[in-house]
Amino acid sequence: MKRTLLPPNSHLGSRVGAALLAVSLIAGPFLAAPAVAVEPTPTVTPVATTAPSAPAATAAPTASPVPALATATPAPTPTAAPAPAASTAQPTVDKSSEAYRSAMAEATKAGGAEMGQGTRAGASLAGDKTATTEALATEGTWMPGFGVQGLDVSKYQAGINWQTEWNMGARFAYIKATEGNYYTSTTFNDQYVGSRAVGMIRGAYHFANPASSSGAAQARMFVQSGGGWSADGYTLPPVLDFEGNPYAGQTIGGYYQGNSCYDMTPGQLTAWARDFGSTMQALTGRLPVMYTTTSWWNYCTGGAQGFGDWPLWIAKWPGSFSNSPGTLPTSWSNFSFWQYSESGPFAGGTGDSNVWNGSYSSLQQFAGMRLPTGSFDDLSVTRSGSEVYLRARGWSVDLANVSASIQTHVYVTDPSGVTTGYAWDANKPRADIDQAFGYGSLHGFDGSLRITGSGTYKVCAYAIGTFGNTLLDCKTVTASGVEAPIGSFDSLGEVRTTDKVTLRLKGWAADLSNPAVSSYADAYVTDPTGKTTGYRMNANLARPDVDAATRLGLAHGFDYQVATTVPGTYKACVYAIGQNSNALLSCRNLTVEASPLPIGSYDALTVTQAPNAANFQVGGWALDPTLPAKSIPVHVYVRSPDGTNPGYAFSANKPRPDVTAALQTVGDHGFQATVPLNSPGRYSVCAYAIGVAPVTAGNALLGCKAVDVAPTPATIGYLDAASIQVSSGQASVKASGWTLDPMFPAVSNPDHIYITSPDGTRKGYAFTANLKRPDVNSSLDTVGNHGFSASIPVTQRGQYLVCAYGVAVSKLSAGNSLLGCRSLTY
Repeated sequence: MKRTLLPPNSHLGSRVGAALLAVSLIAGPFLAAPAVAVEPTPTVTPVATTAPSAPAATAAPTASPVPALATATPAPTPTAAPAPAASTAQPTVDKSSEAYRSAMAEATKAGGAEMGQGTRAGASLAGDKTATTEALATEGTWMPGFGVQGLDVSKYQAGINWQTEWNMGARFAYIKATEGNYYTSTTFNDQYVGSRAVGMIRGAYHFANPASSSGAAQARMFVQSGGGWSADGYTLPPVLDFEGNPYAGQTIGGYYQGNSCYDMTPGQLTAWARDFGSTMQALTGRLPVMYTTTSWWNYCTGGAQGFGDWPLWIAKWPGSFSNSPGTLPTSWSNFSFWQYSESGPFAGGTGDSNVWNGSYSSLQQFAGMRLPTGSFDDLSVTRSGSEVYLRARGWSVDLANVSASIQTHVYVTDPSGVTTGYAWDANKPRADIDQAFGYGSLHGFDGSLRITGSGTYKVCAYAIGTFGNTLLDCKTVTASGVEAPIGSFDSLGEVRTTDKVTLRLKGWAADLSNPAVSSYADAYVTDPTGKTTGYRMNANLARPDVDAATRLGLAHGFDYQVATTVPGTYKACVYAIGQNSNALLSCRNLTVEASPLPIGSYDALTVTQAPNAANFQVGGWALDPTLPAKSIPVHVYVRSPDGTNPGYAFSANKPRPDVTAALQTVGDHGFQATVPLNSPGRYSVCAYAIGVAPVTAGNALLGCKAVDVAPTPATIGYLDAASIQVSSGQASVKASGWTLDPMFPAVSNPDHIYITSPDGTRKGYAFTANLKRPDVNSSLDTVGNHGFSASIPVTQRGQYLVCAYGVAVSKLSAGNSLLGCRSLTY
């Protein structure tokens, strides 16, 4: 029985509601539950474990197909009535105000509107000729002959016995959580928990009052008060109860409630529903189920299209026992739920009875209990060096949580019948899967399993999901020539001469796939610096001892030398190379002693200067005792005042008869290096003798010398005169004077003239002070030409500032000097 807030003489019309299994679930590949495969016995761990043979996969029963509807010819789709206009009979009121919310909260505290109540209240809406037909009640014991049974309840069924409802066959329940922007059910939590406690799949519904606040606002209130969703397999998607105004024509707390269409146009109602739906999808990840009736939807929304991706819950209480709800609202071609009775058989005859249009497994999928899916794309034999692998590729995704990468378990049965399990993460990029299904790209698996014997292998792959596992496929492949070649790495020795040191590797190798033919052995030598270099050795030398022991033939021996360059411990690993695979024979270590360090002397460090240049002169000698006749490199490093430490390479190839006489040796071993010097300051100059022996112990520091390089004096000079001169209408600044660099008094050095114009711009001009100035030479007792006379065109009228600078030619000068400034007016 339904409760109502309306006055006693109000007639409650046909109850309607809606909720549809999303078209992608009804018409797409997910209506039938994916097969559930029982994995083989072995416990899967990242490390392979031996286990008995995998039993055959057991598929779960597929979901029942959608039952056929009644064969009676359905009534033609009613033509939508003209779009209802918003009522103008009452003044506009602010239904978002706190006063309105308080009035409605007080009026609805007993429970508010229930599913279907709004349709009864609006049974007389203009143009609606089907409401009375839909209002016909069925007997309280009848239920459709298909699908899964369930019920919806509100606060008016507070004392419901859930175990009784379960025993009667109800397997799902929807509970009212909220209404409009003013009501939250105080019994929701008990009913929500109670229905789940007996095993029901349950969800929440919101009774819409579009006139009271926006769709987004009511969606947020609904989610905050129980209307959320999670893919746990037992939480149904939220429901929007979108039906006629249960308070149509009434005034509550001084607020007129409008007509059956809430005094809203079809466009306004459609936009409100989309606002609610998009907000719910953003907050929960699911579009809500739409509960409605055909007549109210087609009239009040004007037969709105574009809602086909919302699951539909159709409310229709047929006047006779029928397995069809009849004509559906525009936008939908099928339904998910059908509310077929308001008087039982569930909730003691006072609640609504409903049916899910599908199997129980499809209802679980709809709720979120989705089994994983995927594909075992390919199984192949691959080789990498000496190793042979089975490579399995494909993808898997958990439909209960498509954004997350899951595991794929792979079971390999080898030719002897032993089964081993492996756990792989299916997290490799698969853009094709994302493009095809929209699951995201990180669902691929591509793994390799090493095998050691030839024969036929069987591989089965399972997608591991939240609610179960799915056998993707089993594939077989035959591998041949898997067995590795054999051999021995007999010895690793050293061969040293005056100009080289080598490692000598000896042993034998034979390919069991073709032992009559000589094969190869590959050596990988790691030097003391950690660098590894590979060498291919022909295993074709006569080894009678090997033939006598193995009967594989004579020509399988190798004897190979590898040059060394640095002292220390070497590691050599040798692999026998076969036609189909390779095998590590062994690894051996050998320490190579170093040659003596080079010797020498850092004799002298001096500073030399020239115009625009300054240098260090570094002198000494160096030689390598292992190769005394050879001139060796010398490296000089100069740490400058700015912290930089550039290096310079030279050769100690100048004659030093004193050195050869003292050491009783031959060759040229002297060096005299010129190194650039850029600025004054403290320098440290170091010289190194570079070893050239095959396995030299390194380079020898000959010494470091510190030197303080003092700056040379700054330039001197004078700006004698500056003036504005006009000739043939062209004005010029004429500046003259002299300058010289005291470090190089015989050199004519540059002078720079800077002119600041009346507009504030400043520009420099470069000249050379190379005019004769006997007065300067006489006064300073010097030589050379040091005078300058510059003429620079100008155009602006006003005040000019002319400044002259003497520019040093010494690299170590203390600086360029200001010779003077003059202010001129043009």
